Amino acid sequence: MDEILDKVRAGDKVALSKLITMMEEDPEFRKQVIKKIYGCPVKGKIICFTGPPGVGKSTLIDHVISILVERGKKVGVILVDPRSPYTGGSLLGDRIRMQRHATNPNVFIRSISCADNPEGISRSVKDILKVMGLSGMDYIIVETVGTGQIAVEVSYICHTTVLVLMPNMGDDIQMMKAGILESADIYVINKCDISGADLTEAYLRDNIEAKDGWTPPIVRTIGYNRSTIVALVDKIEEHLSKENPRYREKIRGLLKTMFLDHVDELAMQFLKDNKEFEEYVDKVAGCECDYYTAVDELFAKMKEVFCNENKED
Repeated sequence: MDEILDKVRAGDKVALSKLITMMEEDPEFRKQVIKKIYGCPVKGKIICFTGPPGVGKSTLIDHVISILVERGKKVGVILVDPRSPYTGGSLLGDRIRMQRHATNPNVFIRSISCADNPEGISRSVKDILKVMGLSGMDYIIVETVGTGQIAVEVSYICHTTVLVLMPNMGDDIQMMKAGILESADIYVINKCDISGADLTEAYLRDNIEAKDGWTPPIVRTIGYNRSTIVALVDKIEEHLSKENPRYREKIRGLLKTMFLDHVDELAMQFLKDNKEFEEYVDKVAGCECDYYTAVDELFAKMKEVFCNENKED
């Protein structure tokens, strides 16, 4: 492990790709990697692009990569793709759209399945971000799957959250009001060459509130007009240049989420390995008790086992 981590720190993209693959395939290995690099200095500001499906996030990111590289930056990209509920596989279509950057030594692109979190960021992605931070990237861009109103977790993992919308979304924007709409640092109205952009912008302005001295700007973009996307990159860099008092709070929120994720994972594994779990499933299936009672009794037994183990220690 030390050898491959040293190569990643030296900027070896092949080693980084191999390490990410190993982390995806083996959760236990992933845990050991995180334990190994804990406390190591990392570089790289994280920018999340999120928003409903079809608004043009991938096209925008493709241009943002080019602009940042032209400004002398190294860019890592994680594209979170939907996973098939039938095969477990991902199409990885976003990566195909960005093939022109594949041979650029200052760009690293990786597609990752959304896996265990279909509306947000999977556990493996959170850990992989830490590894990518070791490789000397100036910026790490994350594109989420199409999100709804509850998918606000992305705002915890990044320095800047870019919410991409488009004209004539109507009720879709209203639906997001109680969630991701309130978490964005920058709003983008993409495809604004079609009618309805003025109405969408007016709606956003009615709902935007300043946060810690930063009023989220609204940037209009057109996928085929690169100059509009230069303005977006300028706003991203402006936001990243500011000292964000909420960032430590955001990081604490992420760590708390990851902590609970791991507790949940261990609890699920404990249940799967516990024969009493299957016995209770049979009881519920046989109408011998309801599932609330079954859970309460099983949890009480888990607590008893845990307390007894601690007394022995």
